[in-house]
Formats: sequence, structure tokens, C-alpha cells
Amino acid sequence: MLMALNRERKLKERQWMSQNKLDDVLDETLEYVIRVGDATSQLLNVVVFFGDNANESVSGRSHRLKDKSKAWKWLNASIDYVFDDNHCERSYVNDVARAERTVKEANQ
Repeated sequence: MLMALNRERKLKERQWMSQNKLDDVLDETLEYVIRVGDATSQLLNVVVFFGDNANESVSGRSHRLKDKSKAWKWLNASIDYVFDDNHCERSYVNDVARAERTVKEANQ
């Protein structure tokens, strides 16, 4: 009886550790997918929208320029509709933060 309880305890510990590993893998995968999406957006910004900043996403650019052009305002609203409210604003903030990190690293 004691051996059976011990085996059951060990099995539960392995399942718990496996769940943690699975969670870690899922987190890493999601982060990778986000980075690929961000890089794709930056590429589209340069290739399709003729952007002059290769480190700016389409979403961030549409937020930055939404008050300067009806086309960018429409694109900003469309992207926010497809993804979620304030997606473009968050993308803009992320673009700026990424640029600040790059400058900080370069100055170290």
C-alpha cells in the first residue's frame, strides 16, 4: 500500500513538472510568434508602405501618422478592429521602447 501511494505521488510530481515544462514551451513559442509577426510588420512597412524606418511596425506607424492622413487613420482603425482596441498605440509604444533599448545598449 505504501509503495502504491509513493508511486502515485511520484507520478503526480512528474505530471506537475511536465505541465510546468509545457507552460514554458508555450510561453517561448508565443514570444517567438510575436517576434516573427513584429519582424513581418516591419518588413511590410518598408516594402509595401515605403517606410524609411526599418524598425517601425505598420501598426506603430499608423498610430503615429493617424492625425496626419485619412489613409493612416483608416489603417489604424482597421488594424485596431482586426486585432483589438489600442493595438496600434501599444505597437507604437513598443517601437519606441525597442528603439530606446537599442540606443541604451549602443551607449554602454
